Amino acid sequence: MEQALAQWAHVFLEDLTGARRCSPHTVQAYRRDLERFLQTQRLGGSAPADRVLTTRRFQDFLASLAVDGLANRSIARAAASLRSFMGFLYRRGAIPHDWSDRVPSVKFAPSLPRFVGESQMREWLESLPGRTHWELRDRCLVVILYATGARLSELVGLNWGDFDSESRALRLFGKRSRERVVPTGEYLANSLLELKAQSPEAAFGEKKPILINRRGGRLTGRSVARILQRSFAAAVGGGVSPHRLRHSFATHMLDHGADLMALKELLGHQDAATTQIYTHTSLEHLSRVYREAFPGDRA
Repeated sequence: MEQALAQWAHVFLEDLTGARRCSPHTVQAYRRDLERFLQTQRLGGSAPADRVLTTRRFQDFLASLAVDGLANRSIARAAASLRSFMGFLYRRGAIPHDWSDRVPSVKFAPSLPRFVGESQMREWLESLPGRTHWELRDRCLVVILYATGARLSELVGLNWGDFDSESRALRLFGKRSRERVVPTGEYLANSLLELKAQSPEAAFGEKKPILINRRGGRLTGRSVARILQRSFAAAVGGGVSPHRLRHSFATHMLDHGADLMALKELLGHQDAATTQIYTHTSLEHLSRVYREAFPGDRA
């Protein structure tokens, strides 16, 4: 008996988790998109077929998302999920042709990344205390995100074995377990060494987490976000997120003349096009400096 689309969707999600080693966040996004498509179109019990997976069907689904008020970015992600699912069905022999081209493309203007200004960042860093173990931990947390451009998942996954104090470098494990080594700079390296000196010997083995909670376990992403928000609000006011510090790292690097391809490697991007979004932000900065400094415009 031919498998229904709901069953194929389950196999597809298992493939994302296992063979393709996608992050739980990515798999959850695919799950939401596919479940919504199958439920709204009432296709869960239908077998993959030409009369079922039509261009009109995909158009109607994506249009319904727009009517429901979803942002273009969310609709574009849903379209990408469906195209990926169609490609999977074809590779598994469930459909005779790759029907991913039946899913319409959704165009949207990319939003520019938000970042913390250099003066605010300096004020925040200068306000960070380091008297106790927990204050040192929080300082390391902030500085790792800003000084390396690490993702939140990379930060909480750091072990003491990933820190090379001699070469002043950190080993980060990014998406799909891709590994990269990034420099730390003196300030971050010294902060980590201070934290290590205040930690009990049993707490800094090769596989022991750098950032721990008060129970000795690994710090969670939610806890990191809460610590950042509290610290930033106390220092300069307003809100901040872990990813905003990654944007700040990239933007400040470009503003000070960093090479785009070098920045790509530091951020762990596979494609330079992903890194190029920061050039728009940097260009805005340069344009502002130009307007403020060029006397010809004021003449």
